[in-house]
Amino acid sequence: MKIKMILVSMFAIAALTGCSEKDGEHDGQLGAGDADMAFVSIKIETESTTARSSGEDAGANESDLKTLYVVVFNDAGNVVGVPGTTEYFIKIQNASSKPDAIKISGAATKLLMIANPGNELVKIFDDINAQTTFPTLNVAIKSVSKGEITDEVVPITRGFTMINSGDESGKNAGDKISDPLIPIGDKIQKVTEDVDEAAAKKAAELDDNRVTIKIERLASKIEFKIKGDDDANISVLPAGATFSFVGWVPDAVNSTFYPFAEKTLLSVTHTSGGSYTKSFYTQDPNFTDGVGLTKATINSVTYEPVLAAPYTWMTAPGKIYCIENTMSAAKQEFGNATRLVIKGTYYPPGHSKQGDWFSFAGKNHANLTALQTAYNDASAGPNLKDACDRMFGKIKAYANTHPGVTLVGTTFATLKETDLAQIPNGGEVIKEGKTPVIRWYQGGRAYYYYEIRHDNETTKDMDFGKYGVVRNNWYKLTLGSVNGAGTPWYPDIDNPGPGDPDPTDPIDGTTGYLGVTVSVSQWIIWENEIGI
Repeated sequence: MKIKMILVSMFAIAALTGCSEKDGEHDGQLGAGDADMAFVSIKIETESTTARSSGEDAGANESDLKTLYVVVFNDAGNVVGVPGTTEYFIKIQNASSKPDAIKISGAATKLLMIANPGNELVKIFDDINAQTTFPTLNVAIKSVSKGEITDEVVPITRGFTMINSGDESGKNAGDKISDPLIPIGDKIQKVTEDVDEAAAKKAAELDDNRVTIKIERLASKIEFKIKGDDDANISVLPAGATFSFVGWVPDAVNSTFYPFAEKTLLSVTHTSGGSYTKSFYTQDPNFTDGVGLTKATINSVTYEPVLAAPYTWMTAPGKIYCIENTMSAAKQEFGNATRLVIKGTYYPPGHSKQGDWFSFAGKNHANLTALQTAYNDASAGPNLKDACDRMFGKIKAYANTHPGVTLVGTTFATLKETDLAQIPNGGEVIKEGKTPVIRWYQGGRAYYYYEIRHDNETTKDMDFGKYGVVRNNWYKLTLGSVNGAGTPWYPDIDNPGPGDPDPTDPIDGTTGYLGVTVSVSQWIIWENEIGI
């Protein structure tokens, strides 16, 4: 009978132990008898939510803490488990900036925190064990969209993914931050023969004993606006030309990132307050090759641009988020930098500001009739005639492959305005790679691009940190000038048209049409007025 009672008691104890802390979550009911037990309290700092430093409204959802994952490491650099459990991380739901003290191993010396992780990042946590080190935890996450690290701002559910920002104190421009782990050895409160769990927990929650952890968002933020919020404030060249904004979209956006990316401090300083005093540039997984960027393509049937998922045309100024995208100085090429594509309506000087217009070899033609007159002129050179004939060939080929499109004209000279009206995306339809073509601005439609700059202070070509989008940086781009007609086709990076830069062309060697003003501060915000 005694043996039976002993066994029953043992089973009861085992059952209670197995249910005490499931999935690393702490409910405040802390177990006893862990010789290796200690407590630590944390104070979490995100970028300020005041308009002065970040431009966010007070209590903005971009800084919300929904779920915290805490991982601790020992002196050897290995993850140490949670006492009384089989878990190697602590999960705190509905977190605050000063959560209750958490139970950790007395061997813990450093701490990593990730807030609001996405699905792929959570999978990494599920594989943590006693052999896990920070480098093995900080593996590249690939083939994901911005939803892995962002959330809808209103209403917010999961929150924006954030991680230790690393310590920049005592470092100068050019120095690197490679280790984001926070030392906690002098802050933890151990359970001893003289200090029980309750006392250790209470001591840990004293403000002087809390570990301050600065965390930053993994997302980059891009804001586009028009100077003075009105097309009329945009300077347009040449004099007499007109431009009307239609829409904007990001392109060449990244799909891969490190949970923590090594930082190099730049010479740019910030004076608006917050966690940072210096700007920085990160190194992402495709730093030297640009592999993993999502770019727009052209639908071979409709000739509409298929935009980089999950983005769509934004028809009004606003804000979007994306994964950081950085590159070495040698890889500051047209095909590697995240950019804005802006769509508008442009008409040259003296135009009626309606209908189609055309351009070839630097000469504008106000409408189809004017282009046909030039085509029929005896002095017209062979290049113009050839380009017009190829234009007709492209239009005829489109009509032959699209039921319902019936042309009246049988040659270029006999084309009618009604024929052109049946061809959507006309500028795209007649594009032939790099071959010089008639630029058909259908309804005045024109496209422009702007590679986003990070370091606005450098004047050196191909300078480290000059282009790219970096985590927790807010790029405020203001369209201030339009310096030409742009292109009548979407500026496809991998299939450029005549005059477009090739993907491997240096960004600083390309000619753009936009005048853009950029500012970057905390969040960090970078502001630029752009000219196109």
